[in-house]
Amino acid sequence: MEKFLVVLKGLGLFLVLSALLFIAQWQLAENNVVILSYKIHILMFFITLICLLTILVVFALEKKNVIGFIFLGFVVFKFFAMGYIAVFQKDFRLNIVPYFILYWVYLLIEVVFVLKLVKKQD
Repeated sequence: MEKFLVVLKGLGLFLVLSALLFIAQWQLAENNVVILSYKIHILMFFITLICLLTILVVFALEKKNVIGFIFLGFVVFKFFAMGYIAVFQKDFRLNIVPYFILYWVYLLIEVVFVLKLVKKQD
């Protein structure tokens, strides 16, 4: 039951942080600071969500020493997905720095969650 609560807290915290990122993007667009495509942000959100859900389920099932490998696989997958977007999306090329800042923020969220889960696993 304790593992299930950790999973729910982690997922809830991720959704709150993601909502704050979407609000920040909306505010930047409203103030004409930088206008970013929501499609690219939603894609990054769903890739990170799938990664965190997978890691949290593996944590809840108490599979030891697998979380790091799953995390590494998703980091590589997300990096190649960002490269694919960079090649084929004109919006991405025009605002490459803000999108990579967004990428690094989502990656930081993942790293913090994985570190906390690995510490709880031991």
